[in-house]
Formats: sequence, C-alpha cells, structure tokens
Amino acid sequence: MSNKRIVKNSIYLYIRLVVTMFVGIFTSRFVLSALGASDYGLYNVVGGVVGLMAFVNTMLITTSYRFIAYEQGKPDGDVNRVFNVSFTLHIIAGLVIILLAATVGTYYIDNYLVVEEGKLADAYFVFFFSVINVLAQIVSTPFRGLLVANEKFAVTVPIEIGTKVAVLAIAILLNYIPSNHLRVYVVLITIAHYLNPIGYVVYCFKNFYSTVRWKFQRGIEHYKAMFSFTGWNMIEVSAIMGEHQGSNMIINRFFGTLLNASFGVANQLNSMVKMFSQGLGQAVVPQITKSYSAGDHKRSSQLVILASKFSFFLMAIPMLPILLEADFILGIWLKEVPEYTSVFVKAMLIRSIIGTSLYGLPQLIDASGNIKWFKIITSGTTLLVLPLSYIVFKLGYPAYTISYIFIASAILGFITTMFLLKTVLQHNIREFLIHSTLRVVLVSAVQIPMFFSVSVFSPGFLRFIVVSLVSELLLCGSVLIIGMNKQERYSLIQYVKEGLSRYRGRSLAA
Repeated sequence: MSNKRIVKNSIYLYIRLVVTMFVGIFTSRFVLSALGASDYGLYNVVGGVVGLMAFVNTMLITTSYRFIAYEQGKPDGDVNRVFNVSFTLHIIAGLVIILLAATVGTYYIDNYLVVEEGKLADAYFVFFFSVINVLAQIVSTPFRGLLVANEKFAVTVPIEIGTKVAVLAIAILLNYIPSNHLRVYVVLITIAHYLNPIGYVVYCFKNFYSTVRWKFQRGIEHYKAMFSFTGWNMIEVSAIMGEHQGSNMIINRFFGTLLNASFGVANQLNSMVKMFSQGLGQAVVPQITKSYSAGDHKRSSQLVILASKFSFFLMAIPMLPILLEADFILGIWLKEVPEYTSVFVKAMLIRSIIGTSLYGLPQLIDASGNIKWFKIITSGTTLLVLPLSYIVFKLGYPAYTISYIFIASAILGFITTMFLLKTVLQHNIREFLIHSTLRVVLVSAVQIPMFFSVSVFSPGFLRFIVVSLVSELLLCGSVLIIGMNKQERYSLIQYVKEGLSRYRGRSLAA
C-alpha cells in the first residue's frame, strides 16, 4: 500500500512538474523580454539578497517537515504540540527577517550593490516587496509541512499550479503595460505568491483543525530539540544560501548586472530541470522519515536507494538534450541570450545531477538526528566556492570559470557525504554505492558517445530533433537494462499492465 501511495503521489507531482515547466519556460521569456537584461539581473540580485536573509526560514522548513513526519511515525506522537512549536519558531524567524532587512539588507544596497545610474530607487522597491513575499512564505511553512507529512499532494499540487499560471499571466501582461515594468512586476508577483500560503492555511484549518489549533507551548523543553536541530541546520542552509547569493554578489562585483542576468537565467532553467528529479523524491521523503522513526531502518535505506537512483534518471531525461543542444534551446527560448548563459546552464545542471544522486540521504540523516558533523563538514565544502571564485576573478579569469568550481564542489560534497555516512552513522555505503551510484555512473557512461556525435551534424532544428530523440532512446534503454534491477523491471511492467487494464476497462465501459 505504501509503494502504491508513492506512485500515486509521484503522478500528482509530475502533473505539477509538466505544468510548471511549461509555464516557467514561457514566463522567463516574457519577463526577460519586458524587463531587459539589466533590470532582470537587478531583480535577481536584489531578490537574492532577500533570499539570503531568509535562510532563517529555509533552515526551519527542513525542521518542520522532519519533526511533523517523525511525530506521526511514533505510536504516541503529539502532532499538535510539534506544529505549534514550529509555528512559534516561524513567527520569530519572520521578525528576524524584518530586522535583517532593515539593517544588513539596506547596508548592502547602499554600499555594495552595483546598479546603473538612476536605478537605486528601483532596487529599494524590489527589496521591499521581496521582503513582503518572503514573510508570507515563512508563516505558511508549518502548514505546508503538515500537508507534506500527511502526503496530501493532491491538495498542494493544484494550489501551486494555480500560482504558476497566475505568474505566467502577469509575465504576459507585463509586455503590454507602458509604465515601469520592474516595479509593476514586483508588485503583481508578490500578490500572486500569496495564493500558496492562503491555500495551505485555509485547507489545514478546515481539515486538520485539531492539529493546527493554536495552543502556546510554554515549556522550554518543547523547543529544545527543535532549537538544537535547527541550529545545526542553520550551518548547512547558511552555506547553501551563501554559496548561491554569494556567487551572485561576486559576479555582480566583478562583471555587473548583465552577467547576473546570465546567472539568473541559468538558475531558472536549472530549477525547472531539477523538478523532474524532485517529484519522486518528495513522494518518498515522508515515508523515509516515518519508517526510520518507527524503527524500520531497512525500509528507510531501501527507499533512499530508490529515491537517489530514480531521481537521477528522471532528471537526466530533460537534462541530456539541454546539455547536447544548450545554445540552440536558449536561442529559441530567449529573444536575447546573455553572455555565458550556455556555460552557466551546463555547469548548474551537472552540479545539480551530482547532488541528485544523493537524494534521500539528507532525509535519512535528519531522521537519525545525528546531524552535527554532516552539517559542519558538508557546509564547509559548499562554501569553498566563494573564496575560490573571488580569487580566480581577482586573478583575471573569465566569468565562466566559476562553473568549473561549482562542479568540483559537488564532487567533493559527494565524497564527504559518503565518508560521514560510514564513520558517523555506520551506514552501509557499499550497498548504496553498488545499487545506486554504480548504476547511475554506468548509465551516464553510455551517453558519452552522443556528445561526440553532435559535432558531426550542422546546428539547426533537424539536428536538435534527431539528437534529442536518439539520446532519449539511448537513455531509456540504458536505464531499463543497466539502471534497474530485476525486481524494479518487474514492478514497472506490472504497473504498466495495470494501467493498460484500467484504460481498457474504461474504454469498454464507455
């Protein structure tokens, strides 16, 4: 029954994925067209400053999901207590964000942000509305955590799709408004992003009132575990946010907002592609935590292998044609392709798929509660990107050099995670490496000839179609033969047969 629920939830998440990717592709095109490269870069770097300050909330997201799901897996769990402790911490996080915005944020804009003359007022306008946007996400996080822990993806998916469609409508409308496009976009996008929080809160109060009913938890012991867990998470989240926004700020310092636009486009395309891998992972994650809290460590380990391996394969589906034909795709997608965008895109995708090969392991580590050394050491490897990037740019190397640093950081992160799993958790990494990592490496190796064959044909639409079809067929074949074991192939065939039987049954009934 649990495996069938994973499949069902994965379908919901992939419906969201298809709509989100379709909408996202057109949204980026319309927004970049309306704002221009400079304003688009300004929006990314200023919005990123707010995102950097929002690390307080980002680290609490993982805490909320973990503790709610863990409490549900316990026979005597008190989910209402955990929810209220989490909600209180998120309110505190919101106050911290406001304080950081009024101090650190304004100081950075005044002293370090590189903007075109006359654009400082626009930068502050974007900053203010970005803070408002983040505050809504902070308050709603415990509610979404509750829905995810209960695997209510049939609820979250329609809400999130509605928001994406609203964002696309705004992007299209933006091209027909004669006023300041940047300011109008920021105001409307903030309004649209409030749809998600409102939907989560309304549904939870209607269907989980006993869980979300407010009851202030006075005892400090109720907060101690979450504070400790959040404290170690803060190191990791600070490193991730610091790496992303720090890279943006370093690029801005050496190359200006036009290169920030390239970086922003690459990040957006990378985020859309990563969604392919996250669908299955998000469906599996609640069960990893619940299985671990219930003492079924064998099942939680099996789910980690399933999540990591198939998340990698699923991300490879859209990623492979993009790596092979990045210049052609960007040329069709965008009217004006900022410099180095293609290089940034390829580097982001390679780094992301290396990280995807570890999918499920962070949730297993969080479920164990033994997270101290994982957070400290992996965060250190993540932050290495910043000093190395600053040094190479100071030495006069071109902007795309940061791409190689990203990839090296991802490889180092994989190695350190394996080392810590073995030494700290005494986890069977041999089983993970054989059943997950080895299979994804072999499947990846089969695709190498495609990168040499591309140069044989002249660039154009025909080459794009042929290369995409051949690469996808080669990928699917290698996944089926090399990537999957006998039991997984059998289960896939059974799911396909069941689906076809249901389809035939409906056709006959009609």
